[in-house]
Amino acid sequence: MTKKEIKKILMSLRTSNNDNIVNNLLGKIDLLTDEKITSMVNQIGDSEESIRNYLQTKLEKQQEHHHEKHTPINEMFTYGIAGRSIHLHMPIDLHQMISEKGISKTIDTVNLQLLDAIERIRKLQNEGYYKFKEKGSIYMISPILVGREIKFLNGLDFKTQTYKKKELKDDRFVSEHPEAQLAIHIFGKESNVGTAIIGLDVINSDEWQKKRKTQVKAFEEKGIKLDTEEKDISEN
Repeated sequence: MTKKEIKKILMSLRTSNNDNIVNNLLGKIDLLTDEKITSMVNQIGDSEESIRNYLQTKLEKQQEHHHEKHTPINEMFTYGIAGRSIHLHMPIDLHQMISEKGISKTIDTVNLQLLDAIERIRKLQNEGYYKFKEKGSIYMISPILVGREIKFLNGLDFKTQTYKKKELKDDRFVSEHPEAQLAIHIFGKESNVGTAIIGLDVINSDEWQKKRKTQVKAFEEKGIKLDTEEKDISEN
């Protein structure tokens, strides 16, 4: 089963209710190497029925997760609130961007947008935005947060954790790690899942702001820049 065939099956499962989720999964599949695709197919089963059942289950679990209200913060990211934490999500289709820019530039673009989203949250909280009052951290959980992305976040003082598929299939391990239970609830057991968290006090520090500006400059030197038009979320 090839990547193209898997994407064709996924697109056949598209409905008006899951359109954004399908687009997001298509982008994630585009990021997978051929070796990852082969490994995934070997685990799921190399038949259309097996792949279809796996993708259908994946869509249903993510639809349940997406019932939480997510508010746009910039072109790529949305946020939700859980307790004292602001959860960032990226519910967009990446596969067209990857085909146009390649994987490396796409990842850099996503990370620049992530820095922009974090900075907007910081400013809004400091200005007294009511949704962010008494919030203490920014949190992310996603199969995208592995490898190179985790390294990027570690360099920005995020506390990160990676849960491997083998661990997510170990009932004893899962019972002892609530975050692994959350990963399974949202994404299932067939993908490695990464998490990242950072305190809002950290991103307000002069040291962290210097790191952010240095990274933004590095992206700009590669020709990757933000749209200057600001999205006003204060009305949401």
